[in-house]
Amino acid sequence: MNDPGGTDRMKIARRVGMVLVVLVVVRVIAGCFVPRLNINDVTTGATPEYPELQPQAFAQSTDQVFDAASAVARAQGWDVIEQRTAGVIQAVATTPLMHFKDDVTITISHDGTQTKVVVRSHSRVGKGDLGTNARRIKLFQEELAKKVG
Repeated sequence: MNDPGGTDRMKIARRVGMVLVVLVVVRVIAGCFVPRLNINDVTTGATPEYPELQPQAFAQSTDQVFDAASAVARAQGWDVIEQRTAGVIQAVATTPLMHFKDDVTITISHDGTQTKVVVRSHSRVGKGDLGTNARRIKLFQEELAKKVG
């Protein structure tokens, strides 16, 4: 039996396989030279690979900052669970392309005369996030700063 379409499917499958192999090899090589790609858990002020990501401090009350942080998290499209009395916002962020679920914890506390905001973003899957968690935190911080003013 002659299957001319089967040959084409085999060629396509080989090409797709080669592309996947190349992507994996590039990821492994990049991970050796860019340490930031090898982490999947980023916390403001606690992740040496991202010294620029520090906790934020605001003059507004903890309630005002909590409300703003919750609104920003929801605006980011995260599934949010609030624990106001504990000053904690738990959220799940879903990556757009592969729909991976990442956990985000926002801790809001009174620190002297200021309200301090610490953010942690942690991937549930994989050993490296290609910078996704850090970008998520940075975007959140930028939007929170705008909202709190």
